[in-house]
Amino acid sequence: MTAAGRPLELQDVALRDPGAGELLVRVRAAGICHSDAHYRSGLSPMGALPLTLGHEIAGVVERVGAGVRSHAVGDRICLHYLVTCGECPACRRGLETWCERGAMLGHHVDGGFAEAITVPSRNALRLPERIPFERGAVLMCSSATALHALRKGRLAPGERVAIFGFGGLGVSAIQLARALGAAEVFAVDIRAEKLALAERLGAVAVDASHGDAVAKLVDATRGAGIDVALDLVGTPAVMGQAVRCLAPRGRAVLVALSDQSSNSIPTARSSAARPS
Repeated sequence: MTAAGRPLELQDVALRDPGAGELLVRVRAAGICHSDAHYRSGLSPMGALPLTLGHEIAGVVERVGAGVRSHAVGDRICLHYLVTCGECPACRRGLETWCERGAMLGHHVDGGFAEAITVPSRNALRLPERIPFERGAVLMCSSATALHALRKGRLAPGERVAIFGFGGLGVSAIQLARALGAAEVFAVDIRAEKLALAERLGAVAVDASHGDAVAKLVDATRGAGIDVALDLVGTPAVMGQAVRCLAPRGRAVLVALSDQSSNSIPTARSSAARPS
């Protein structure tokens, strides 16, 4: 990426030999995340350009730096996309998202849309043989983000989940919510083919292309409402729906990047399902 709003360019970039504690990884698969579209449009600030995009990465260890004992040449791995120092107070407390020097692959430092990438060995997770590289790459963003969102929503077994916007994150969220014991999972979208896929994965499809999606959720839950709602769209209208569909003590988790003001989110309470 050379500038916001411009097509990506094919350029020759020198490989960097792994230093102490690092790995050189030969990339076998790199996913395209919707965040990459945000970066290219200028919605989200970038690191110094030019910069190689790509944060959903899986591959094979090709070289090992000094002191690395956790991985060996030939290991199949996928990469956690947040590079942290491991030494600051936040890292020592396990709060890596607050690392003083944290940088995201493909956003702040060079990522995986390349033949190879050099990363700290602690960012590499072993990928079992039974999982293809393409799926391993997606696991590191789409599935990890969906799991984090459900954990932030404090999903408990037996609760109801609503997923607003059924793209790559939604596919993972449905499967993870069911694995975590959700009693019912609802998928809210406006496209028939996405709703059909959600049903095949075991969700209850809610067509938001016509009618009131909140009213449909309240009706489908027999007035009880939703315990955990995930907004994977990022518009004020959908943020408002994610709040208004909630049961008492329900939790809405706003996941999607947005360039719209939250001041316009409609949060009028439904008489049937009261948000908390």
